[in-house]
Amino acid sequence: MFRKVHIRLTLLFTAVCALVIVIMSGLYLYLSRQNIRENSFMSFRTDMASFSASLSDRHVITQSWLSSVRSNYNYSFFIYDNEKPIQFTAKTSTEENDRLIADIREHFDDEIRQLRYTGSVSHKEMTYKRDGREYYVGIICISGEKGFTEFYAADSLDAENEQFRSLLRNFIIIILLTTAALFLFAFLFTRRLLLPIKKNHEQQAHFIAAASHEIRNPVNTIISALDAMDSSEGAQQKEFADIARKEGKRLTLLTEDLLTLARSDNGSFAPRTSPTELDTLVLDCYEAFIAPAKEKNITMNISLPDENVPKADVDSERIKQVVSVILSNAVSYTPNGGKIDIAYTADRSWHRIRISDSGGGISDEDKEHIFERFYRADRSREDRSHFGLGLAIAKEITDLHHGTLTAEDSPLGGASFVISLPVM
Repeated sequence: MFRKVHIRLTLLFTAVCALVIVIMSGLYLYLSRQNIRENSFMSFRTDMASFSASLSDRHVITQSWLSSVRSNYNYSFFIYDNEKPIQFTAKTSTEENDRLIADIREHFDDEIRQLRYTGSVSHKEMTYKRDGREYYVGIICISGEKGFTEFYAADSLDAENEQFRSLLRNFIIIILLTTAALFLFAFLFTRRLLLPIKKNHEQQAHFIAAASHEIRNPVNTIISALDAMDSSEGAQQKEFADIARKEGKRLTLLTEDLLTLARSDNGSFAPRTSPTELDTLVLDCYEAFIAPAKEKNITMNISLPDENVPKADVDSERIKQVVSVILSNAVSYTPNGGKIDIAYTADRSWHRIRISDSGGGISDEDKEHIFERFYRADRSREDRSHFGLGLAIAKEITDLHHGTLTAEDSPLGGASFVISLPVM
């Protein structure tokens, strides 16, 4: 699934960027060509105006002037005197030029007639397309007592068009190379972009699978107990009812934990904070676990500051839940006759609650995963009172309070959990 999404995102990103580049390049080329055309046509018109001014000052078109104009300008020149080409035109013309001037005179016949009666010397510049080739055409008409003299200049745009085609080819090569680079970048970028999504999806799939497994166990036990009740009587029936009730409570606890994590995931798990005396809160939690600890002959010690400490702006019920989760784990995983130490300290910046036990401890490898959902450090241990969600919920709660929850090695030989919360 993610591979298809990766490829589609890569192609979409590349296509959008390439389309933008093509549009921008096309716009640039269009504007550049228009600008070049306008400038070249303006230059041609300036030359024609210069020719017109020079001819108006001359009464006779000399051979030297024609040779000078021809050598200095890369135009094709044609001069007609009373509809006939002069000797200069006849000598320098080619068959191709003869067809060109014939087509020009035929195509612009109306314009030529107008120029003849416009003034003594008049000129006009136009564009002309013939056989797929483009030209700038300039016509100068000189009216005299003996008739009309027509001066034609034609400038082929072949070189200019070839230059533009070369520029277009270069742009196409650049766009193709840029598109290839964009594709590579998009491939790497989207792959990196999808990594956290893929990881989250895998975690979610693992979470659902683990939750289904944890839910199935008490449900199967309840069903088995209820089935057994049908074929039992008296005290045995009550025993099966107790089993079903116990598993039902266990299922309720699991459901509450799952709902807590779901609210955290969708952002609706907001703490209701108020100024709280954490030393009192820690003492309450300590007293709540004295009885379970005594059942295993575990010694519990508590250390609280002698002086007054600043209050913490926390959700007292949620922080009590965090401390209770850690104490519950400590009691469960500390062997009979073990020891649990609870220490609360505070400075100007942080409140710290440290809970240490003399249990089996947590390996460095497990420390990296201990706060993941449904993770159990001791997989060989079957403890039906723990689902592997408590520490995940505790971590979510401390994060919501802008605090931290870390696992360390304990001086007692087991594990230490440190809850750090900011001072008000």
